[in-house]
Amino acid sequence: MNGNGRRAELLLHPVRIRIAGEFSGRSWSIRELAEALPDIAQTTLYRQVGVLVDGGVLEVVEERRTAGPAERVYRITPGAGRIDPEESDRLSPDEHLRYFSVYTASLLDTFAAYITSRDARPSADGLSYRRAVVHLSDEERAAFDARFTALADEMLALPPAPGRRRHVIASAAIPYARSTS
Repeated sequence: MNGNGRRAELLLHPVRIRIAGEFSGRSWSIRELAEALPDIAQTTLYRQVGVLVDGGVLEVVEERRTAGPAERVYRITPGAGRIDPEESDRLSPDEHLRYFSVYTASLLDTFAAYITSRDARPSADGLSYRRAVVHLSDEERAAFDARFTALADEMLALPPAPGRRRHVIASAAIPYARSTS
């Protein structure tokens, strides 16, 4: 890394991207996080949460008393869960390709775990994936992003409850290369 992508390096790591995704709109202890991500060893969770805390991405919001050591509860530090536009602009093409590869690989891992599970029922479970080409001005694209973000924030505010199932919602807006004609 050339030093331009500190937040990107923190967030777009194969394990940390999954951890940060679980914190979207929620606070978790390591114990709760381990229940949500049972395929990741608890020692790895502790280590990677520590990296995210040291990097300012996660913060401690509560310490729960237990029979043993206090249990810390973490959340995404406000504003730290996204890569800011200035940092994105400083990344090299190779860094963008590497980080996007981690992002898409994490989606593929999540998809593979679901679709190969014995109880997968794609249409009944609401599985969808789409690709569409739209024609937008810069202002229209910014308005779309703001509306999508607002809708996602509404969904993130919904707490786990009976009848609610975890879903991964991902997005990528990829502009085509500018035409030279």
